[in-house]
Formats: sequence, structure tokens, C-alpha cells
Amino acid sequence: MFFSSLLHKLFPPKFEEEALGFIDTNPEYILVDNKNSFKKMLAILNQASACVMDTEADSMHHYQEKLSLIQISVGKYHWLLDPLCGLNLKPLWKCKAMKQITFHACDYDLRLLARFHKFHPKKIYDTSIAAKLLGEKQTGLAALVEKYFKIKLDKENQRADWTKRPLSPEMCCYAVLDTIYLDAMRESQCEKLRKLGRIEWLQESCESLLKKSKTNQSDGENCQKESWRLKGSNAFKPLELQLLRAAWQWRDQEAEKRDLASYRILSPYFILGVAKTAAKARGKIDERNLPKIPRNLRGKLLQSFLAKLNAAATAPESEFPNPIPRKATPRTAINEDLREKLRELRNEEAMQLKIDSGLLAKQNQLNVLADELNGNWEEKFEVAEFMNWQREIWRVLVTKAVLPKNAAELRTWAKERILGMSEESKAKENENLLLALSKHPALQNGYIAAFYPTKFEPQIIPLLKQLAHEGRLLLPRTLNKKMEFALVQNFEEDLQAGTFGIMEPKRLPAFEGVPAAFLVPGVVFGKDGTRIGHGAGYYDRFLATSKGIPKLGIAYSAQIRSSLPQNATDVRMNEVVRATV
Repeated sequence: MFFSSLLHKLFPPKFEEEALGFIDTNPEYILVDNKNSFKKMLAILNQASACVMDTEADSMHHYQEKLSLIQISVGKYHWLLDPLCGLNLKPLWKCKAMKQITFHACDYDLRLLARFHKFHPKKIYDTSIAAKLLGEKQTGLAALVEKYFKIKLDKENQRADWTKRPLSPEMCCYAVLDTIYLDAMRESQCEKLRKLGRIEWLQESCESLLKKSKTNQSDGENCQKESWRLKGSNAFKPLELQLLRAAWQWRDQEAEKRDLASYRILSPYFILGVAKTAAKARGKIDERNLPKIPRNLRGKLLQSFLAKLNAAATAPESEFPNPIPRKATPRTAINEDLREKLRELRNEEAMQLKIDSGLLAKQNQLNVLADELNGNWEEKFEVAEFMNWQREIWRVLVTKAVLPKNAAELRTWAKERILGMSEESKAKENENLLLALSKHPALQNGYIAAFYPTKFEPQIIPLLKQLAHEGRLLLPRTLNKKMEFALVQNFEEDLQAGTFGIMEPKRLPAFEGVPAAFLVPGVVFGKDGTRIGHGAGYYDRFLATSKGIPKLGIAYSAQIRSSLPQNATDVRMNEVVRATV
């Protein structure tokens, strides 16, 4: 007893969260599966000011999901707590160490703790969120442990059935390694975050995650009764919904009977398909009215499934479920050009900060910012549910969100964007554009009135050569402020530099026929077919006399706006064919 007490004084256990943690590639752990071991664990957790935690569940293996293991670490102590052994865990959640918990990617852990034990930590630290705010390329636990500690984790037991008892030594070793490194990782991350001035970002992000986990739990509980309404069934008719519900109920009953996860009985995609195809059956539903039947649905099981469907199909229509009335979609007035500008600003800022752009704003938040019905910027930040650190960044970014207003500004905008494109990006867009044009129905027959591209325009020369070889290429030339087209059959010999330095037909006779389609260049195009050219008006004057002929604007993605200001003499394109990567 005296010797034990002396050892305790000489080598006291580490409780403080500031400690670097206990790093061991082959750690000892304590299995907590009885009152005695549980009591000893609580004694230490009541002294510690924080802990590290992880959880394991069995949703992949059993019908009823269960919280199957709780891993807890404090300093050199590593516990594997068995929540299935009949212990009353209420004293655990009242321990001092539970006030501040370090997790890794804890969204699922928080949901499990809330669902099975009504426990919500007061404060959390998520090493995954911290890694993202530090700009780590890979934020999985194994990748971070290898980077920070040069240790490779064995993830063989990641999909193990954690309800099996006794737990194998391999499973226990796997489980304890999920918490053992997080203390030291947190200390290292915090040091880096402080140097970058982002520690408050992390704290607020963790607080936001805690808040959302509570909201999501409440929403999830409200949706349990309608869980058979799978994603993709919103537009189903009553009979299809009736069959979907029957298929879902049959699957659920079989899963419960065999204690298997529901998806292992039938996939949700299969039962969605069943509802659609079986609804078309005229008379009794049989296997011919089903999609491709999986191998595990045969014999008596298949007959039972079909009986369930037929009973549902022949029930009174008054019992059929109705589609859920769609909520009125809130009115929006999203300025697509503003959204694109905000996306560019976000991406540039993220690149400067060396973090993922989604941390600054997700797509739905960009939509909120670009919605002109959401008031001023501060009101938009509120609707977008930005955290304070995000607001601080966006208050600066929105001052730069100035859109070009007139044709001159739009031309400058487009040329700057094209000049900013990499050669690789241009080559890829040109390749995709040529492929799209080769398949376009308007270009399959007849003469095609095209253009010889400048350096700011998509390089469609391979298409021009092909059209010339087929004897179908018309190219423009300008003379005395007028434009006319001529038939070009020899691409190398029939062209010369024209008034603006652009290659155009030599002294060939003007084409007097009717082209099948126009390929039209421009500096800026609107998605609605609006166009701004170089300003001389040649194309607008010529196209105004060519009604009824398809006019295809040809553009890089960098040249596209939502819509453009137009004058009375401007001609709108029937379609804008844009190159995309």
C-alpha cells in the first residue's frame, strides 16, 4: 500500500488538457464492462477537466442501430466502455471531464450520444474541423495521424460488428487508436491555429456544430413516421406511393425478423423502382412487373414480397397515401452574375487563406447572398447563417462585388477573364466545344456561315477546315462598313488578312444563297442569347436580315453572363454554345 502510494506521488496521472497526450503505438487499455471498472473510471473522469471520446455503432449489421462502444481517453488512461453490458451510464455524463470533449469528425458521434443517452456536451473540439481550417488536404483520422506522428493506422476493423462480445484484441486495439492521438494532435493544431489567428474560427465552428446537432436530432425524430417516403418519391402518384410504402414495410419486417440492416434486405433504389414499375401492371403483379430482381429475393421470399404488393395494390384507394403538398417555394431574385462574382471572390480568398472554399460559403449561402430580396448585406449574412468569423471576411469581400454595368465594362471584364484562363483550360474547353458542335443538329447539312477566331475567341479552326473540305464553309469579310460571306473551299489558299487583321476570304464571289446556320462570335454572351460584340455592329446589321436561320453564339465559359443590356438593334442568339471543362 505504501509502495503504491509512493508511486502515485512520483508518477501522478496526467489530467490537464494542455498535456501533449500519451503517444504509444501499442497502448494499454482498460475494458469497462462492470460496476467496479466503471467506478474506477468515473473517479478519474471526475478529476479531469477534459477528455477525448469516440464511439462505435452497428448500423451496418443489425436492424436496430445501437451505440456499441464508447472510447474515452484522459492522459495515459484509455478506456473502452461497453454500453451494452447493462451499466447505468447516467453518472458518466455528469463527470467533470464531460464538460469539454475532443472528437474527430463528431457529427455522427453527437447524434448517437444524443439519441441513446440524451447527452449533449457543453463544449467540443473537433480535430477534423481544425484540420480543415488549417488547410489540410486530407482530414481523415488515418491521414492526420500519419502526417503528425508518422504512424499508419490499420483500418481493417472499420466496418466490424461492434456488438460482438467478447471484443477481439484486434478490435480493441483498433478502437483505442481512435482516441489516443487526439490530445497531442489538438495541441499541435491549436498552436498552428493561434499563429494563423484562427483559434476563434475553430471555437465558433465547433459551437455551431453542437447547435446544429441538437436541431438535427429534433428534426429527425419528427420524420420517423414518414421514413418510408424515400428520397426521389416526392413526385410519385398515390398508387406508386402505396406500393412504395408496402415494399418498405415488407423490407422493414424482414430486416427486423432477421436482425439485419434494412439495406441488406433490399436497396432503397430497388424498392423505388418496384413502386414505379409495379404501378404499371394491369392486373396481378408478378415478377415480370419488377425491376431486375436481386439474388437474395427468390423463392418464398419473392412470393411473400409479391403478395404484399398485390394486397397493397388492391386495397381501397381511400387508403392510398397522398403526395406531400409541396411547400410554397420562397420567392427569390437571385442575380446569377452577382453570384458568379461572389463565387470568384470566395475562391480567390480561399486560395489566399489556403483552405477549402466551402468553409467560407457553401452554394446555398452564395444563393442567399446573391438574392436581391434578402435586404442589405448584414441581413443576408443573417439569413445565410454565417458565423462571426465568416462575416468578418465577407464584409471585406462584398465591397469588391462590383459588377460591370455597360458594354465597355463588360468587354473589359470578359477579356480579362479570357486572358486569365490557363492554356490547359482553354485547350480542354476548345476540345469539348468542337465535340458539341460536331454533333449539333443545325450543322449537319447545308452551308454554315462561321467566323475565323481571334485570340479571344474559341479556336474552332478544325471545324472550319472540315466544313471547307465538305464544301460547306462560309466566312465573312468586311468592306465599306458592310459584311458579306463567301464560300471557302481551300482553307489554306482562299484566305488573307483583312481590315482588322482577321483572316477573311480573298476576292471570291459573295455568297448569295441561304446558310443553314450562323456561328456567331462575340465578346460577352448572356445565357438568354443576348450578345455584345466588338462594337462595330457588323453582325447585328447582317443578322437582322437573316430571320428564321439558327444563330449559335460560340463562347468560352468565361464569356458568359446571366443576361446583358441590349439595344433595339441588337440581335439575340437562338442558342449560346459554350465550351465547358
